[in-house]
Amino acid sequence: MREKKLPEIIVLNLIGIFLYTVGIRCFAAPAGIAPGGSSGIAILVNYVTGFPVGLFTSLFSLPILAIVWWKKIFPPVFAVRVACSIIGLSVMTDMLEPILPKFGDDPLLAALFAGAFMGLGLGLVYLGNSDTGGITMIGLILQRYFPQLKVGALVSSINICIVLASGLVYHDIRNILYAAVTVYVSGQFMDMLVNNSNSKDLMIVMSECTDKVRCVFLEEKKGITILKGEGGYTSETQRVIMGAASRADCAHIRQRIQEGDPHALIIVAEANNVIGKEFGRLL
Repeated sequence: MREKKLPEIIVLNLIGIFLYTVGIRCFAAPAGIAPGGSSGIAILVNYVTGFPVGLFTSLFSLPILAIVWWKKIFPPVFAVRVACSIIGLSVMTDMLEPILPKFGDDPLLAALFAGAFMGLGLGLVYLGNSDTGGITMIGLILQRYFPQLKVGALVSSINICIVLASGLVYHDIRNILYAAVTVYVSGQFMDMLVNNSNSKDLMIVMSECTDKVRCVFLEEKKGITILKGEGGYTSETQRVIMGAASRADCAHIRQRIQEGDPHALIIVAEANNVIGKEFGRLL
């Protein structure tokens, strides 16, 4: 996967944090929706005590991150990025609170749009090689001491408890239902964004000039696999080159292959998600 430059990481995180803040401040908090995570706890605490949502998020997440750092669960560079994201989210959440409009009159619409903005925001932060911390890190710490437990199950269980607690705090079961909608929509939007960013094209090339085609891929710094094939009509043995690349790179590679061998058979298929080697890695 292409290594992201620092300016790109900063832009992705800033936009992601802003969208997440919009989801919290414009929709979730005004509608009394606590969509799990540290932000969900912060919304409940703010409703009961008036304590600032952003400040609570930092006070909750940074000590957990310190434990994760101490236990060396994450690489130091990633931990620094997470700390910056947590602080940035805290500052933006509290500073923009007086400015951002509030849309809490229709709880269902608020739940849907809160989930959309929060999911897109988290997805961009993830693509910026960072995270907003909080509940996920609690799951990682617990798994450190109880390896048989699964992080996903732990995080989901904690988030369910937060969602259920919202019904007790607001004294209305509908707040639980709206929070569940927000959590679901947020997950869908985040998965859609992250999976699309990981989307690649799979190229399968059959050519009599295999060495030329191989050189094209290597010059473009793309990994390939060479398979042994047999022509169905001629029964002649031939080599088949298979590789994955982004759509923009794929178009360029295809053009170069056709220039070197106009008779090459090139098959391009969409690969919705490519995992392994250097593809799809966060750390």
